[in-house]
Amino acid sequence: MKPAIYKVMVLTALLAIPAATLYAQSTGSRFTVPSSFVVNGQTLPAGEYFVEGLWWNAVAFHNLNGEPGLVVLAQYSPRTQEVKTKLIFYRYGDHYILASAELPNTNHARAFQTGKVEGKVAQTKPEIVEIGGK
Repeated sequence: MKPAIYKVMVLTALLAIPAATLYAQSTGSRFTVPSSFVVNGQTLPAGEYFVEGLWWNAVAFHNLNGEPGLVVLAQYSPRTQEVKTKLIFYRYGDHYILASAELPNTNHARAFQTGKVEGKVAQTKPEIVEIGGK
């Protein structure tokens, strides 16, 4: 009797693992950012990043070049496209300010505060720069 119960428990566990991994879809993507940039008042260096949306309305920036990462709070905003993964920057000369992130497997874009930093560098209308994810 014990071997039968043991086999049923093992079989149930083995069937549950694939179901759990199907539910856990990635909400992040890799990006190559060619210049340093500001997000919510914090300056991050140029480089390779894995950017992911967190379930509690935050976005994590994992620097793949070895520098420290960052987690910032964001606001929901409408997506500009259905499926494309991208970061959208406001560019003022040499200054890049991250405006929003459109990440995979999410219904909304994540918008970041730009007002304080933007006021310091804004002389003209910003150029909008989009960087696609991999």
